[in-house]
Amino acid sequence: MKVYILGDKSDIAQGLRTLLEADGHEVFGWHRGEEFKITNWNLIISALGTVSPVGLWNKHVPYDKPDPWEETFQSNLLLPMKLLRQLWDSRINNPQVCFLAGSNPQKIMPGYIAYNASKMALLKVVEQLDFETPDCKFFALGPGYIDTKIHKPTLEAGWPNERIARGNPNTIQQVYDCLKWCLAQSKADVGGRNICVSDRIYPGRLQASPDLFKLRRVE
Repeated sequence: MKVYILGDKSDIAQGLRTLLEADGHEVFGWHRGEEFKITNWNLIISALGTVSPVGLWNKHVPYDKPDPWEETFQSNLLLPMKLLRQLWDSRINNPQVCFLAGSNPQKIMPGYIAYNASKMALLKVVEQLDFETPDCKFFALGPGYIDTKIHKPTLEAGWPNERIARGNPNTIQQVYDCLKWCLAQSKADVGGRNICVSDRIYPGRLQASPDLFKLRRVE
């Protein structure tokens, strides 16, 4: 399989690359600041993203200065989509696209509104892409908390984060095992869904619940 990793300098991306190559896959990568090259692919993994700005929304920056929210949405949503469109025509047989969904964007927690909003928008985009594109499987993968440099803005801000304080992070191997499981499933089973490392999935659960692990209004 030919794999293209967007944001290949992230800690998770580097860990996944090592494991993918060990399993015999051909892996290409791109990161910001590098020339973007088009290559044939069966699988795209988007590991692009940022947590910052961290802190209460009304304390970020005055309106007359550069808006950090724009960079957050650019990194977590707009740039991955732009690069996907550029790569789209170079897909080869049985294409799949995996977006890393973030540690826990659906949970309400103070100080991460730009991050959570942009990641939740990404999850809706994933469902829409999968629905509109019958010849490709799109899914999101939630790695949970992993102790990587993406959490640096939280630490630098001295912002309280219960999950970081609790420790016991997930491992790259757990993320890779979840990725391999998702790749092996049908489009009908995982397409358009946000599958998390911590999910308990038993036989028949996804087929019986078309709305499971998708953004829905509960009535």
